[in-house]
Amino acid sequence: MDPPEDVELTSLIEEAITDEAGGESSTSQNGNNTKPPLHPSRLSQFRSYRQKQQRRTLPVNTTPPTSPSSPRSLSSANYNKINDGGKRTRLLLVLNLVGLVILILVIAFKTESVIEADVEGGTTYEVAHHNLTESKLESVVSSSSNSSVQSSTSASSSNINSNVNADVVNDNMIGFHSPSLENIYGANRYYKPKGVGYQVKPNGGLHPIYMEDLSESELQKLTDSDEYYTADNYELSPYADERLKLSDAERSTENIEWKNKLQQMRDTYGYWNFVDDYVIKNKKQRPTVDWTTVGNNKEKSYNPLLGEIDKEDFPKDAWQTDDIYITNFIKEGKALIKRVTDALSDEYGWDTPEKVGAIEIPDATNEDRKQIGGKMNVAWMYENSFNSLVKKLLRALITNDHFFVNLGGHSAAAGHGNNFWQSYMMEFQRVMEPVFDRLGMVLVSSNRAQGGMGTLQAALAGTGIYGDPDFMLWDSSMTEKDGKAQDVFFRQAVLSGERVPILFDMGGGRGMMDKLRDQVGVHIGGIHTVAIFPQFKNTTIDFADKKYNAACWTDRVDVEPPTEQYPGFGGQASWHPGNWVHQSTARKISLLFLHALDEALALWEKAASEDGNPIDGKYWHLQKEEDIIREAAKNVNASATGCGELFPFIPRMCTTPMRGAGEWAPRHDPEHNSIRSLVKPAPSGYIPGIIDVEDQTYPGRDPQMPSQRVPKGEVDVATIARSLPPLDSSRRRRRYLTSTKQSHLQHIQVHGRYLNETKATKIIPGEGWSSHGHPSGFCDGTSNALCYREKSSHCLMSAHNDARGVLKGDGLSGWLVLQLKDVSEGIFMARMEDFHAYKSNKRTEGWEKVNNGRIDERRRRKLKAPPPPLPPEFRFEVAVNGVVISSWNSTEYKQQCHYQSYNNGICLLWNDEERALKREREDYEFAMRLTPASGRIGMMGITHVYYA
Repeated sequence: MDPPEDVELTSLIEEAITDEAGGESSTSQNGNNTKPPLHPSRLSQFRSYRQKQQRRTLPVNTTPPTSPSSPRSLSSANYNKINDGGKRTRLLLVLNLVGLVILILVIAFKTESVIEADVEGGTTYEVAHHNLTESKLESVVSSSSNSSVQSSTSASSSNINSNVNADVVNDNMIGFHSPSLENIYGANRYYKPKGVGYQVKPNGGLHPIYMEDLSESELQKLTDSDEYYTADNYELSPYADERLKLSDAERSTENIEWKNKLQQMRDTYGYWNFVDDYVIKNKKQRPTVDWTTVGNNKEKSYNPLLGEIDKEDFPKDAWQTDDIYITNFIKEGKALIKRVTDALSDEYGWDTPEKVGAIEIPDATNEDRKQIGGKMNVAWMYENSFNSLVKKLLRALITNDHFFVNLGGHSAAAGHGNNFWQSYMMEFQRVMEPVFDRLGMVLVSSNRAQGGMGTLQAALAGTGIYGDPDFMLWDSSMTEKDGKAQDVFFRQAVLSGERVPILFDMGGGRGMMDKLRDQVGVHIGGIHTVAIFPQFKNTTIDFADKKYNAACWTDRVDVEPPTEQYPGFGGQASWHPGNWVHQSTARKISLLFLHALDEALALWEKAASEDGNPIDGKYWHLQKEEDIIREAAKNVNASATGCGELFPFIPRMCTTPMRGAGEWAPRHDPEHNSIRSLVKPAPSGYIPGIIDVEDQTYPGRDPQMPSQRVPKGEVDVATIARSLPPLDSSRRRRRYLTSTKQSHLQHIQVHGRYLNETKATKIIPGEGWSSHGHPSGFCDGTSNALCYREKSSHCLMSAHNDARGVLKGDGLSGWLVLQLKDVSEGIFMARMEDFHAYKSNKRTEGWEKVNNGRIDERRRRKLKAPPPPLPPEFRFEVAVNGVVISSWNSTEYKQQCHYQSYNNGICLLWNDEERALKREREDYEFAMRLTPASGRIGMMGITHVYYA
């Protein structure tokens, strides 16, 4: 148990915060001389900081402990030690808080304006290395002592956002390139705020890993838990996780062995130890760019989402301007890249130049070839494409940006037969995320491949389902063999986003990519598909015999599965690669990025030596080049493309940036990119809900499986990438990454149901549509996904995101009305399924009239019938802005639908070429229904919609 709460300390903290907000007494607007109320989340934050500090006063034990060091199992003697330490700490806190109040008053006097600390609606805003001027961040001010208070200040007439700050628990200020300990053994709890004044993260819904989505009670419960305080201790083994079923002795031994392993890694490969002493010397945080002000002064062509500002826009003392800082950072960055590359080479036994994995770089004529890094080719990329990747990474380095790597493909790419985290995209994320983190970026890798399918159904939605990537991988040669669907995939990636990605082939698609490159100048590369296997020194594994090591469950003490878990693992077909092949694929992609990052740092170093810091935009700006590629893609002869051959009935779609939404998973931003998010509510307020979705069995990330760990004594590349100084010889540091309100996100598409009503319509939305087959949880295909943990699941730790939701309606469902924003081309298509069994729409069970005549429905379960033909009464109607434009019987309807690839019936429901000639953007209502005559027998399923 924790030491008893100190009421006096709490009171003192309240006084300090009150002073920060308005002095010893603040006069309210009505003239009352009252102190502003203390927000509960602020008080809980101070309490949790104090508790954390007290727990850390436990003396360092140099002998191996006989029981876990978790505070839960403290003996009474150790408790008394902590309690004594807590008393001393509280005395220090009292003294320092007195000095703190004086410091705050001085700062407030010297600063033109002080941002009032505020927390709205229970949302927790945590301190970040970028502080957004539009955000009201909760700030905590501290001296360099054990105090845990920070304050935030801002100059109102300057482009500098200056934050007086010192870190928590007697630490140095965490700077731009200090490690984020949240990612030691997994994905960041928070996405780092983008340097250009917004952050890209799943928005809306209750995302399970953002503390801003937690209620006050949930937040208090989390911050009071022991796991919260040990999460940043990277010297504790992930295989000694408190949730794993281990004895105290086993857990203690595991932690000792892990700590020894970390030190051996440091001795062999080194560790990240970059420190910025600016805060210590200047008693304030480094200035950052006020991106909003800078953007307002730019030309209309300036894209704030890319942040390509001029060197004069960086304020004095920003880290991008500091020669010493950048020199030391580049040196440390190169050392990081070298140790990860060396570890990768050691893992695979690349002990001679002939064996070392290399990136093949052909020139523009494809005649001269060279290798980067060794002799054995593992990937290829044209020279100008590699240079573009280098500039993309340099842009992200300078703006502290996210870097998005997205995959579309089939079941083998999805990782079927393996746990989701064993798929090569997630293994790439596991190794490279700490590298990007140390270099000041956030790597977000997504595996949005789907079993039994290709990529066409998602690619037609533009960035709506796949997201807006910097680097786009295609791996669907088993299901999309002629290159036409691949052409759609890559064209929409180029056309529809803010970023023009590097296009990457995972096998079987280079011919089409070369054509696209010749046509519009896209940047391309690809993998060499020959598998490589680790060369273990102390372990013998038959990689053919032990192809897989996936598991549905591992022994845990925190969860008892309500359903028996399978001892085996499904999907382990002969054509699916096992975990070792996925790992080798991930290593090849990692090697490409390591070489490109090394080149980016070299380019930065050269530019700085020639032109000084900050370096000129010519070294890292890409917008003009990318705009040229995008415009070329818009102006090709659409009919002459692979996409045009696949869609001869609407080739202009191939040169049009498409948008869309779907019910399948995984998808980018799942809550805001479902078809349901576009639906106009019925007069009763009804919006189609998800039928029969189960609650998740448990929340939070899974612990790592001991059965899948790197064999003891072998090279552990991912842990080497995370290598940091020993905790007992350096100050513990934790970077809190901000959680920003949605209102500050400039890029979010406003979905239909929030549009203003500007057009009168007689089309009334129905109440009989519903979503079936949608998975529970958050299924976005990233390492942050928590998906498919239904109580009925026999494989709770599969972690896969692959799902087939469908929006179902019948003749009694009424109109499905979608509100579409900024329509310019007059195109609407949908992937439709007219093969669903009669009466399989559970929403209309027991109904006899459209919308049930507004009578309360009674539901009863019915058995599914075999897929029937369309009934004679079938009639499908389409309306635009309240006017019915089409009414088709079954024959006419089928004429609108085309099967361009396996299991993909894409129906063209609206094609208004005259609308496209107006070159204007308007908001539209698009509605569809089955007429009442077909009753519950006429069935329609809609899985994706596409529009422009």
